[in-house]
Amino acid sequence: MTSQSEQAKSKQDHARQRIETMLRNGKLPSLNMLLQRDEVSIDELALDLLTHQVEIEVQVEQLRDANAALDAERRKFETIFHDMPVAALLADPESGAITAENHKLRKLFPRRFGDTSGLHYLRHMGENRFDQDRISLGLADCRIGSAADVKAVSLIDVTPGSYMMCDIRMARLEIGTDSAPVVLVIVQPYDRRY
Repeated sequence: MTSQSEQAKSKQDHARQRIETMLRNGKLPSLNMLLQRDEVSIDELALDLLTHQVEIEVQVEQLRDANAALDAERRKFETIFHDMPVAALLADPESGAITAENHKLRKLFPRRFGDTSGLHYLRHMGENRFDQDRISLGLADCRIGSAADVKAVSLIDVTPGSYMMCDIRMARLEIGTDSAPVVLVIVQPYDRRY
């Protein structure tokens, strides 16, 4: 039984190789050409359908390879982001919602990012209305441009009065052609008061 299935697989592989060679050389008629003929040979139609199947399988394989490459790049970016030696987060440029933060930022703001169930906003990290508005303006600059700096801003770790003076650097990133833009935010503290 095994030898028969191996022979059938061998025949399919051989036929596939012949069809791929004929496709590359442009020697196979298209389905439209076959259907426009007065007489349609079942063998020609079957060959053309097999040809289209091979083309689709080749395209599926190319898509799988491209998807695997994109997945590898995504994992590489995530590793770099999470292991950065500076406090960083990713935020949505429209709403300011924080979509990811690295371990350094969690260390700086343990109470704010200790609870991972809630949605956090970059703007709400500002200690007062003035700082919140400056952060919002930085995000707006990233929406219309590519980068923004917010110097000497007070960021709080949930509890009022526990704040940290920081510089914030923001850069708009567009990863891939179909993905939504994101803002990479680097937080550089220079004075800690608790």
